[in-house]
Amino acid sequence: MQLARLSSTITVVNSIIGVSVLTLPFCYQQCGVLLGSLLLLSCSWMAYRSSMMLIEAALSANRKTYFGLAQVSFGVPGKIFVEISMIGLLLGTCIAFFAALEDLVASLFMKLTGSSILPWQHALLLCTITSVSVLPLSLQKKVSNSAWQSLTTIIFYILLMFVLAVSCLSSALNGGLTWEKVHLWHWSGVTTCLPILATSFCGHPLVLPIYFNFRGQSMEQMQGAFKYANIIVVTFYALVGLSGYLAYTGSVPGDILAALPPSLVTDGIRIIFLVSLTSSFPLIILPCRQAINTLLFEQQKEDGTFSVSGDMPFHRHVTCTVMIVFGTMVMGVLVPDVQTVLAVMGSTMGSVICFISPSAISEKLRRGTRRGRVILGMGILLLLIRASSISNLNATEFLQHPMRKSIVPAETVSVHLASNTSGH
Repeated sequence: MQLARLSSTITVVNSIIGVSVLTLPFCYQQCGVLLGSLLLLSCSWMAYRSSMMLIEAALSANRKTYFGLAQVSFGVPGKIFVEISMIGLLLGTCIAFFAALEDLVASLFMKLTGSSILPWQHALLLCTITSVSVLPLSLQKKVSNSAWQSLTTIIFYILLMFVLAVSCLSSALNGGLTWEKVHLWHWSGVTTCLPILATSFCGHPLVLPIYFNFRGQSMEQMQGAFKYANIIVVTFYALVGLSGYLAYTGSVPGDILAALPPSLVTDGIRIIFLVSLTSSFPLIILPCRQAINTLLFEQQKEDGTFSVSGDMPFHRHVTCTVMIVFGTMVMGVLVPDVQTVLAVMGSTMGSVICFISPSAISEKLRRGTRRGRVILGMGILLLLIRASSISNLNATEFLQHPMRKSIVPAETVSVHLASNTSGH
């Protein structure tokens, strides 16, 4: 029984943690240590409660999918709304994956050649990796979360946390870390970082599949698994965010891997993350492909489920996969950085899937609670943040934004960090 609980907890942890972990030191720099930690804990609690709302509503309505819950709660319009939101969230996740993948490939290329990389080389390298590795993996009709995939992901997380902790300790011992450089509370960073932090706990597309995959466990056991998983994730996030911020207080990039000093360990971390990221694509492509299929072609079955990817005709399966993979790859090349993708995604589709829809479904199928209304308010707040940022968008600033701030030669990064440090 303990082994089953451990297995389910690890599965939930892997479903939550993603590329958003790379942006956490940036969030701590923008919000400060205390405010950043408070927002992180708040987002973790609300994500956990909304996950429980989905499971309780699914058991109450005898439905096994998010789409089935939406349909029984709000009819076909509700199902379509959730499907479109889910597709947008998953496509945004793929774009963030490609943005991070391009950074990784480019940094490894510069390490091997010792020279900077041109924009067209970015695209060529990413297209090659996509065609050779990502597309064949994504074309699988059934994807299992294998042990080696989980192992490589966990190894990357542990190494990243260890390297950042060592860098933070080294900076403190060398006198590079002073309390004058550490900010505790920055209200101005909330609008930028709250959507990112909210997205970092968004494992909701996989909540019901995970729950019904572990049928031998009770509701209380799965509730414990989700609770322990959220505790593990928020602890890991806090350690990474704090260590990364304190180690590089002068200038923290949106992708913390760009700030790591050149070393054999850093190169190993990048390679492991490259393997982990590439192997994780099918886990995102599969539910996205299913959502598109159920939106356009499939009807709900009697048990509240929809056709899986294996039921799709072969030509539709291939066409849908190719369009998703290469469409998001192009967007991944065009976006300025990872945190931009996560911020937009977290304040739009992420808020709908993680907060608004679970609380609305729970309100419809079960009695409403004060906690449910708080979570609903959180989702609406995220939407308002995005609406206000769009209304204040400066188009000239956006067009002048660099395509990739983190892809620069290592020597340039060192000079940039040194100049920022001396300026404080």
